[in-house]
Amino acid sequence: MKISHKQLEACRLSPKNWVASRQPGGGWASFGYKRALNLAISAFHDTNDIGVAVAKIDGYAKRFKDTKKIALLYEFLEDYAKWFAASGIISADSNVLVAYPIKGNWQLGGYISRVDYLQSGYRAVLFESIAPGWKNQLRMPLVQTAIAERYGRPATEVKVGFQEIDGNTLTDTRFSVAERAAAETEFSKIGTQVLKLWPKPSA
Repeated sequence: MKISHKQLEACRLSPKNWVASRQPGGGWASFGYKRALNLAISAFHDTNDIGVAVAKIDGYAKRFKDTKKIALLYEFLEDYAKWFAASGIISADSNVLVAYPIKGNWQLGGYISRVDYLQSGYRAVLFESIAPGWKNQLRMPLVQTAIAERYGRPATEVKVGFQEIDGNTLTDTRFSVAERAAAETEFSKIGTQVLKLWPKPSA
């Protein structure tokens, strides 16, 4: 069973409620404006061509009705491309799907918006608002370990953080060995609870 890193805090708060939300009629997430922007930015990094990214939004815009939000997609994409060109950041990858641990009945999944090359290793960046206390989110040390394993680097050489696309504010951190071990222990305990609560298939 896989849980998106975006859902982990809700599951951490109440595994029972999270399991209920995953059942038929429980409200699965739909494709939205933020996902469209993430995919357009990924296309920009894949091709280094803003025109390709704009064309992506052209296609996604057909799914949406709010003209103001559609206009913001184009605006944020243009601002991001300008920011990235001036930042000096080297992107190693984008829209990266993780699965951690690789084996087992309980995995952390979801997409990492961008992975940067750093002199000290790599940085995993999530395109989300920088919430107060974000360093306390259980997913962050787990993402650090997952990215380290994916790219074959020691976890001590990986940073994790957020970037707010509406202003391109970027922040990051690195978790210690003890913090990552504690996160893995808690994640495993949550998984045990979820698997006990998950409805058994009917005979």
